[in-house]
Amino acid sequence: MITPSHNQTSDALQEAVSRALQAGDFDTARLLSVELGAAIRHELSMAPPAGQLGLYKERMGRLQEHISLARVLRAHLAAQLQTSTAVCLYQESADRGHCWRFDA
Repeated sequence: MITPSHNQTSDALQEAVSRALQAGDFDTARLLSVELGAAIRHELSMAPPAGQLGLYKERMGRLQEHISLARVLRAHLAAQLQTSTAVCLYQESADRGHCWRFDA
C-alpha cells in the first residue's frame, strides 16, 4: 500500500496517484486525489493570472489521464472477476465454500 504524505507538490502527487492506480490500490489513489486537489488549488491561487489558464489545462489533462487509467483498470478487474465467477459456476468443487456466488 502506498501511503499519502502531506505537503507534496502536485507533480509528486500526480506520480503517486499514477503508481497507486497502476498497483490497483484505489483507496490510496482516492486519498491522494484529495491531497492533489488541494495542491492544485494552492498552485492556482499562487500562479500569476496570466499563467493560471495554462496551469489549469495542464493539471486537468493529467487528472483526465488518471480517470481513464482507473476506468481501464477497474474494467479489467471486473472482467477477471466475471471470468473467475463463470468458471466457478460451471466447475463442480469438493468444497463449494471456495467459489464466489452473486445473486442478481
